[in-house]
Amino acid sequence: MTDILHKLQAATSDDPATAELLREAVQEIRELRRQRDALEEIMIVLSRTELPWDEDGSPTDALPHFKERYLNAVHEAAGLLGLELRSTITRTEPRT
Repeated sequence: MTDILHKLQAATSDDPATAELLREAVQEIRELRRQRDALEEIMIVLSRTELPWDEDGSPTDALPHFKERYLNAVHEAAGLLGLELRSTITRTEPRT
C-alpha cells in the first residue's frame, strides 16, 4: 500500500460524513489502481505480441495467434474502458 493510502486510512474523524468520505476515497483509489494494473497487463501482452508480417508485408504463420491475442486484449481493454467507466480522457465515444 502506498503512502497516500496509509495517510487516508490513518486519518480519523469524529464526523461520520468525513469518515465515510475517507473510506470512499480509499476504495476508489484501490479500484483505480486495479484498473491501472489490468490495463498495464494488457499493454504488456500487446507489446510482446510479435507482429505477424514479414519485411515484405506478407502475413506469416503467426497471424492466427496474433489475431487471438490482439482480440482478447482489446476486448479486455474495452471492458475496462467502457462507457460506465469513462475516464478524464474518454468522456465521449470517438466517432467512427
